Amino acid sequence: MSSLDDAWLLDRLREAADEADPVPEFVIAAGQAAFALRRLDAELAELVRDSADERTGLIAVRGEGEVRLISFETGPVAVELQVTQRGLMRDLVAQISGADVALAEVETPGVRHDVALADGVATADGVPAGLLRLHVRTSDGHNLVTSWVRT
Repeated sequence: MSSLDDAWLLDRLREAADEADPVPEFVIAAGQAAFALRRLDAELAELVRDSADERTGLIAVRGEGEVRLISFETGPVAVELQVTQRGLMRDLVAQISGADVALAEVETPGVRHDVALADGVATADGVPAGLLRLHVRTSDGHNLVTSWVRT
């Protein structure tokens, strides 16, 4: 048998197993939850303020889109996140204070989004609406992550 025959046979066996005994949804969910623990050492920055919870909800600004301000804190580090709605996408600007930031990224379920970083300000445009959180690594090696928020 050639390696091509072996690959074909393995594909057929995989298809048969998937059809006869598919992986239960709870197993997939448990695997995803376990994978999420890979950053268990990150300190959680908790939500302390959300303009959507306030009486007026969103803040009016010039131009298109509505702006939401969300604040997170953990110890001396504070994250002020501005979320601008643009249809089904969100533009993000995060001011991070209390630590020298070496790296930042935005996470949505299943996807990491690149973040531009300059002088403690992280920006990301075109992030899909829905759940997101911000990961931050300080220059002294500490990791922190914000709690999940729905945008």
